[in-house]
Amino acid sequence: MKTPEKYSPQYGGYCAYAVAVKSKKVNSDPETFEIRDGKLYLFYNSWGTNTLELWKKENVKGLQKKADQNWEAIKN
Repeated sequence: MKTPEKYSPQYGGYCAYAVAVKSKKVNSDPETFEIRDGKLYLFYNSWGTNTLELWKKENVKGLQKKADQNWEAIKN
């Protein structure tokens, strides 16, 4: 209750992988998530595509950096 921003998902709750790779806002599945470095990341999981699996297979730190950069451009 004291720090709700600590529990807010990154990238407005959109799929972290899509923000990183495609610089797009894609709806996420709230049950498909990862907590990394104290931050909550949500992912798309539908139609046989689970982007959390893709996120983990690739360079996560690089994807986080790219998503942070892309989010600044698309967040509004």
